[in-house]
Amino acid sequence: MILGYFVSGPDNDSFLNEGLYGKNISECLDYIKNRENFISPDFKIKRTNFDFSFTYDGALIVSYRFKDFCNRQKFEHLEFFKLSGQPDFYLFKVNKIIGFDTNRRKTKFLEYNKNCNEYNEVVGATPVCLIENKSLEDGFYRTDIEFGRGFAKHPLILLGLNSYELLKKEKIKGIYFKEILDKYDWEK
Repeated sequence: MILGYFVSGPDNDSFLNEGLYGKNISECLDYIKNRENFISPDFKIKRTNFDFSFTYDGALIVSYRFKDFCNRQKFEHLEFFKLSGQPDFYLFKVNKIIGFDTNRRKTKFLEYNKNCNEYNEVVGATPVCLIENKSLEDGFYRTDIEFGRGFAKHPLILLGLNSYELLKKEKIKGIYFKEILDKYDWEK
């Protein structure tokens, strides 16, 4: 049974904060959790042909078109932070958190840092496994776990079933969908 959708997109050939490249997790933890506080007034994405894309360091950038869709649907728990260098683009933040089942997915946590109680790298994000193995209601969600390495760690963005149908009709450029299932072939 399909529970919802994992939403991803291409890279936009940009860094929101390249200065954190190679830093230890404790040096970029605030950045991972609060990217909106690190938007430079001069920041511009290099590839503007997508409505939904990621920087190399895990920041999700969306177009005005995508923001307008979310506003029309009255989705809650979303924030859009305008890029002053490109007023038709926004840093997109989802605040509705959902539990990711790291045991079922066999997610690996690497390079524990005792200074901040975080792991520098987390791998094993897909296929998405949810703690509450039930259908997602309308709207967007983010996982309680950030995946990736260092300053590029970011949560997965998930979407409810009905919202997927609505968004699919919008023909948003750059957005990809992957089904979240209650049981995968490798579990049978």
